[in-house]
Formats: sequence, structure tokens, C-alpha cells
Amino acid sequence: MKRNSSKFSRYLFLIGILASIYSCKGMYENIEPYADEVVYPAKYDTIVSKIGFERVEIDLMKAGRIPSKQISMGKSTKTVVEYDDEQIVIDSLVSWVNVKNLTQPKLYRIRIYTIDQYNNKSVPQVIAVIPYTKGDISNLVVSSPRVLTSPSAAVLDWTSALSSILLNYNSLEYEYTDKNGAKVSGKRNVNPRIFAANLNAGQPFNIQLKYNVVPKVNGVPILDSVQLTTPVTINMPTGSTTFNPAERAILESNGITTFTADAVSSFKKLTFPVHTNTLQDLFYFSNVEELDLTGGTIFPLTTLNYNRNSIVKTIGGGPYLPFIRKVSPITNANAQTMVDLLNLGIIKKVKYVPNSLGIDHLLKPFEASGAIEYVTTPAESLIPISNFLLDGKIQDSNAWAMDLDLNPATVPAGTDIQNAIKATVTGKNATFVLTIPKEYRFNIAEYKYLKFKVYMPSKATLSGMYTPYQRLWPRIMNYLWAFNTESSFGQEVFSNNADQYRIADDQLGKWTDVSVDLSSSVDRHNRVIAMNIGGEPSISGYTANPNLIYYFANFRFSK
Repeated sequence: MKRNSSKFSRYLFLIGILASIYSCKGMYENIEPYADEVVYPAKYDTIVSKIGFERVEIDLMKAGRIPSKQISMGKSTKTVVEYDDEQIVIDSLVSWVNVKNLTQPKLYRIRIYTIDQYNNKSVPQVIAVIPYTKGDISNLVVSSPRVLTSPSAAVLDWTSALSSILLNYNSLEYEYTDKNGAKVSGKRNVNPRIFAANLNAGQPFNIQLKYNVVPKVNGVPILDSVQLTTPVTINMPTGSTTFNPAERAILESNGITTFTADAVSSFKKLTFPVHTNTLQDLFYFSNVEELDLTGGTIFPLTTLNYNRNSIVKTIGGGPYLPFIRKVSPITNANAQTMVDLLNLGIIKKVKYVPNSLGIDHLLKPFEASGAIEYVTTPAESLIPISNFLLDGKIQDSNAWAMDLDLNPATVPAGTDIQNAIKATVTGKNATFVLTIPKEYRFNIAEYKYLKFKVYMPSKATLSGMYTPYQRLWPRIMNYLWAFNTESSFGQEVFSNNADQYRIADDQLGKWTDVSVDLSSSVDRHNRVIAMNIGGEPSISGYTANPNLIYYFANFRFSK
């Protein structure tokens, strides 16, 4: 019985082996149809290009630019970049690539993929790019410089911004040869300016300008700065060549009648008024040693004519006053010639009223040498009322009406009363005006207070509907509303609360000092003071009271 059992087991074992062989054969038959399938490594998840000069930078990962050691992409090990007939293999995975030597002005189609250790390729990322090339540089245009020339020197500067919709300006390099054969070179950054000296009179002056700029494509700056080279040739004048001054009338007032370098070479001192717009004419004066920027005795203040609502008045004129400054500072560019001549030691003295022309920062470096003579301004500067008082009826002939008597025959007794004004209120918003010509503004950097004396009516008069007239309302502005063309800076009104200048009961019927703090308007272009009585109260049925008589005196600017 045991023998039969053993024999049966051997038959079962043999059948198992045959079944196993048969089943394995079927397994390979199932795999066989897929024997030619490709295994793809992981691919980059994005492709974005940035244009440079004859190159592009291509970002490959949404995670940004990260080190290779932080990149994990399965079995991918290398990066391949292909375009045209070029293939670049990078022995690592990268988050971005820099593709160089794209010198042709054409569209490049760039394919980027990964490979694994068996050179299996990932699905490629493809992008079309057009790099910025040398041919594109020829289309760039930079604004031309302004050129000033004298027989032996030239100045090149740029009055408008060098950056444009086509490019961003970075810097400027230059090179030229002087009359002794020496090569002169330099570099300028923001607001470039070139002062070239020791040149040949009457000969062509050649200078090479090299602009370092970043071009823009569709308004977007490219990655790289390029250099745009522009040769400039300037025909130098001789000593007898006529020049065209920017401030002819000012130079004529200095006694100059012939505008040539030879004719002005004998002038060692020049005077400029506070309303001067530019000092660039100094360039033609090779021997000037002294500069008076106060106007001296040559230049009175400008004037301004008014004619409206039957009020005719010319304001301004007379000598310069320290509470006046130029309405807008002389620009650095228009004062640079003075700085050049100070640096060269040609100008040895500059007379100047602090803050008057807004060039204090340019003069400061020369203080230590003693070249700058600052005019000492008084603690207070009295306003000549006859020159600057304007009847408020010129703005509003009814509401602003008052009867004005300048320097009346009699005034209430007081100490040191000067430039008195008698003002009888006839209009509900009675106002008179103190104004200076439009070429100027108040020099609040020097004088931060407006001060004056006022003599008000009695308390009995200032009652009923006239109660509000116990206060004053000084308003500081650029122009009266009826004359908005006088100022190109827009209206910059500085209005206090009228109740701030309410005169106390115990100060009525006597001379009282009033002080207005102007310091908050130091940067404004204020040149008009509208002095209102009553603060423009809301009164129905206003009737004039002949007893509403005020006296003002001693209007002055104070430190």
C-alpha cells in the first residue's frame, strides 16, 4: 500500500512541474506586446524666457530658481538644451538655464528636457524666443546734449531725461583729446554734464560719447546693459564769434553791448537780480572773478500791473527786499557753470542773500574757502506799503469793499507807527491785499512770521451784527482768484482759522501786535496776503457801519 502511495506522489510532482512550465510561457506571452514601450523620465514643469543681449535666460520650475541639490525628479539626472544644430548637456538638474551666443536677429526655437542614466528623454519643454542683438542697438536713439562753447571750452549737458520708452539710461563715458594732445576721459552717472577745457579755438572738437543703457522690448527692460557709441563734432568759435546769451537784458544792464568772448574778457564782476533764471552765461566770461547775486544797485524789483473793477495799480519796483526770494529755485543745471568756475578758482567771490535763489546747497561747499559772502539779513524786514498794497475791490468790488487811506493825516497815538493804513469797512467781507510780483515769493525760509499792528474799534461798535468784526483773517496764497494766470504752481492757500486772530476785549481801542506763523508754508509759492476783517461772516442784510474803522501799521516779516 505504501509503495502505491509513493508512486502516486511522484506523478503529482511531475504534473506540477509541467503546469509551472506551461504557466510561465503564458506570462511572457502577456508581456510581449509591450516590449517596445519607452520609459520617460520626469520633465520640467514650466518654461518662461527673459530676453538679454544675444542670450536668453529660461526658467524651468514653478518653484523658482533653486539649487540643483534641492531638485528631485525621479530618475532624471541631466538637462539637455537644443536649438538649431546646437546641443548643450548639463550634468545636473537645474531650475533655469542661460542660453548664450544667440547672435542672429531671428526666432530661436529652444527645446529643454531631462535624461536618465540610460539616456531616456523626458517630454521636452519648448519655447520660441527672439534675443536682442547688435542690429537692435542701431535702432536706439538717445536725446542730444545741449552744447555751449567758448573759444577754449565746451559744455555738454542734457536738459531732458535720457531714459525713454526705448531704454533706461545708466551712465555715460566720454573721451576727447585737448589741444596739447592729452587724452581726457571720464564717466558721468545721473544728470550727466561734461566740461571740456583747453580746446583749440576755431577748430572742430571731437568727443566720443558712450551711453550705457538697458534697452526695452515692448516696454520691458532686457537683462543686460549695452553700450551705444555716439561721436559728436562741435565747431569751436573764435574770440570774435558772437554768442547768444540766455539772459541778454541782464548782461546789457551790466554794460555789455558786444557779445563776443574777446569783448567780454575784460569783465571781472557781474551782477544778477534775484529773478534770474539761469547763470549759464557765465560760461562766456573767462576772467570773471566776482559775482553779485543780490541785484545790487543795478536791478530794481520787477513790477506787475493790475486793472480790474476800476482799480488800476502797479505793484513792485524799488530796491530788493530780504523777505523776497525767487519764485522757483534756479535749477542745478542752470547754476552749474558758476560751480565750475568756483571749482577752477576763477570766481573768487559770490555775494548772496540766504535762500533767495534756492542755490544755497551749491554754495555751501565753497564757504570754507571764504568765496561766499552771505548778506546778513535784518531780524525784521518792513513791507513798503505804497509798493505792495492792492485794494481788495480788484477781486470783489462789493463784498471785499473798504475805503483805504494810505498814510492818513492822523492816526491813533502809538509808539513807532510806520506805514499806517486807515481801513473803513463797507463790504461784508472787507479785504485789502499785500502782494509782490509773480517772479517772486515770500522768503519764509528766512522769515517765518508776518507781524503787524492793528487798532480796532471800541467794544460798543463791535456788537450785534458787527460782533464777528472783532477778528482778522489773514490768508496766504499764490494769487487772487481773479488772476489765476499769475502763478503756474496752482493755488497753495494757507488759511488760518479766523478765531485764532480774535482781538481780546481789553486790546480794543489800542494798538495791538499780531503775529502770523508762516513756517508751515515754507515750501509753497506764496506771494499774496489777503487781509480780511471779520472772517467772512454769514450775515443776512448786512449794512455798512461808518464807525467800523481800523488802523493797520508796521506790516513786516520777522525771523
